[in-house]
Amino acid sequence: MTLPSYNNQFLNQIKQGGAVMNDATRYGVQIRPVSDPNVQKYWRVVGVHHLTGPENMGNHHVYVDVLDEEGRRINGSRLILTQDGAAPVFAVVDKPANEAGTNFPMWSSTRATVAVQDALPSEAVTGLRSDHADEGVGNTWGHHSFYIVFQRTTRPATDDEATTGEPTTPEQPEPEPQPQTPSLPEAIAQAGQPLIIPLNPDAGFYKFAKQQNLGERLTREYDVQHQGRNYRAQIYEKGIVYAEVGDWGNIKIIPRTN
Repeated sequence: MTLPSYNNQFLNQIKQGGAVMNDATRYGVQIRPVSDPNVQKYWRVVGVHHLTGPENMGNHHVYVDVLDEEGRRINGSRLILTQDGAAPVFAVVDKPANEAGTNFPMWSSTRATVAVQDALPSEAVTGLRSDHADEGVGNTWGHHSFYIVFQRTTRPATDDEATTGEPTTPEQPEPEPQPQTPSLPEAIAQAGQPLIIPLNPDAGFYKFAKQQNLGERLTREYDVQHQGRNYRAQIYEKGIVYAEVGDWGNIKIIPRTN
């Protein structure tokens, strides 16, 4: 089942008056509404899905689609991923129709929020991370993924608006508290956090590299596509370890020197 196949499920649930489908709440994933509850047009989250093991196949990504009012993909839409202490990351919807519109990779240190980057306000999906417990083949520690769908939405007019033809005046929100300036140790820690290579001592690559005396890790795990097949790799001082995604019992080494 391709991820865009979920779109009709999400939209039908809403058309029938049901709650937004979010099967990722047990992973701490929540939908944050727009700050102005009276805004007329905005980007609404219409569905959130935690990928099953067979769907995920060891990946660690946030997959995203953006739809118009009729449920059609809006190519060129811009998404933003933010997390504390790190620069925002952007992605554009430009993938083939049988794939999610775009995606962001996640690492075990990621604590991310994703929203549409646009002039219209956007709901956001918070609590996105990949360091959840092992669940079997395809979903292991550091290898969990999510699929999120946004839709451009216009709220129906309220009774007052229908009578007068004018929108009601929203209450002014209370000003948000200004963030405090971090201390020097906090500033140093925040600046360095995105540079950390997460360590999972139970990871297959890490154990294999230790057994083979390949030295220190030099990179995170990263993905490579080659001739239609998906591989994952990680560079160590004395070699590059890699395996085809899903075939974790067949790790290989490419020798290297600094």
